[in-house]
Amino acid sequence: MENISLLVSLEGTQHQVTTDWRSLSATLIKRGIDEMQLAQFHTELRAGLIITTRGLTLAMKPEKQLGGINYDALYASINKTNLAHHPQ
Repeated sequence: MENISLLVSLEGTQHQVTTDWRSLSATLIKRGIDEMQLAQFHTELRAGLIITTRGLTLAMKPEKQLGGINYDALYASINKTNLAHHPQ
């Protein structure tokens, strides 16, 4: 699996950190995720989905606006304080 840059937040907090897939996958394995689930998560993250599992919310870190999608606005919606102010 290709190493990708990720945004991760703990459920119930507003704090986000940036990490990479290899570091995160080691943590997920310790939390009971098997290889098949890891592959599925990697595919979903690469597709731009936001995943919540084992107390973590995961999203691929946005690089730029691609295909007309404003990823900064999309990932800002993860942050609970911006959720109410997110433009529709």
